[in-house]
Amino acid sequence: MTGRLGEFSSAPPQTRMLVCADGSTTVLLDALIGERLRVRVDHQRQVRAGRVRHIGCHVLGAAPDALVVDRRSRILTPALDVISVNRVVIAARQNGRLVPPDDELLGPYLKALGLALTREPIAVSRGVWPLGGAEPACVSKEYVIECGGAGRVYVHERFNPRYVPLEHVPSEKDGAPT
Repeated sequence: MTGRLGEFSSAPPQTRMLVCADGSTTVLLDALIGERLRVRVDHQRQVRAGRVRHIGCHVLGAAPDALVVDRRSRILTPALDVISVNRVVIAARQNGRLVPPDDELLGPYLKALGLALTREPIAVSRGVWPLGGAEPACVSKEYVIECGGAGRVYVHERFNPRYVPLEHVPSEKDGAPT
């Protein structure tokens, strides 16, 4: 954790919090926005783990011929601003059990299943915000959600720099000129 915090030491508190947290990102983003978030699934397909070998086989431990779900989604504010762009790969022991409906956020869905969830951080880094804009650099976070005997889920999130900035922007209360 200390290494991750060092790389983001000039970032504002909400960014450092997301970088260091080992719990539900959805809960943190809900608190940051102050409103209930939504999800939009851009793409979802079932593939053999061997097609997404690094994630499916190496990270999640699935056999190359096992079926996994490869899902691309966006977390949105109620006004439909994009907070994060996500790639999720789900290796479930029971086909479909860990896959949320298209209108449900992953974290709350898994929690509602009553599973003992733990998150294993893989990496936090600076990435490229895939939706363009004035600030192309963004915070990127990867982790695995261990769902007990039900399976494992890989999550890669890229956060919108408008909501989760890399650098602290001075304000009047910091003594910045107006």
